Amino acid sequence: MTSIKIVTDSSADVPPALAHELGIEVVPMHIQVGEHLFRAGVDISHDQVYQAMQDGRARVSLHAPPLSAFEQTYRRLALEYEHVFSIHLSGRIGQNYRTAQQARIRLPASATRIEIVDSKLASHALCTVVTNAARSVRDGISPAEASHLINRLIQHSHLVFFVDTIEHLEHGGRLSLATAVLGSMQRIKPLMLLDDGEIVPYERTRTRAKAIEGLYTFIEDFPRVHEVTALYTTTPEDVEKLLEKVDPIFPRDQVAIAQFGQSFGALLGPGAMGVSVFEGLD
Repeated sequence: MTSIKIVTDSSADVPPALAHELGIEVVPMHIQVGEHLFRAGVDISHDQVYQAMQDGRARVSLHAPPLSAFEQTYRRLALEYEHVFSIHLSGRIGQNYRTAQQARIRLPASATRIEIVDSKLASHALCTVVTNAARSVRDGISPAEASHLINRLIQHSHLVFFVDTIEHLEHGGRLSLATAVLGSMQRIKPLMLLDDGEIVPYERTRTRAKAIEGLYTFIEDFPRVHEVTALYTTTPEDVEKLLEKVDPIFPRDQVAIAQFGQSFGALLGPGAMGVSVFEGLD
């Protein structure tokens, strides 16, 4: 049986205990707070990042893992595994995918087969892909089957969210919109969708209540829903409002609830909410 390893980065928001259980290798992104650089999930917690953003005393920015982190990871895994799938944050949002590709090139051609995958996703939508792939690997899937499965998982995983202010997305350069459009968005709480890996406006909502209703409508529009995760950065109390709306179409006791990790949450800022939807593969 071919030995396979699943690698991702911390933007996938895979809970550490689950990553350990499934044998997922997580390469931490870097978060800069003022002049200090931290490894996400290692040197700094979610709450510390969000508190720094709320305080506003130091600029918070997100950076891809360094080339050396990927290279060292791949060289170590090449000693143990025959095939590695390295699945990362959308290449339109961060440099993770491109940096991982550069690291792969630096390895000998005879090294372990390493496939670098641009998930075109983030946060718990990416987590869905990574964890389902890892479970299938644990069950004995072949490399060819794993590659096909990962592509299907990506196609059926979705993420939509809204932010309290677009300041953090704009500062991070993650919104490629005209200045006039950005100006109009400052006055609303627009729903944003990951569309083919790019953050794009999905629906214009002017109040938080309407934005939460928009999250519900996003779920409702799918003809089939297998998993739903309600996401927040700093306002867990708002999740209940979403669950009340969702319950008639998807049992609220089956909706997972999670905090956006700091690797993607640093782009969204305090007050952000979202939902991850997995349609299933049946």
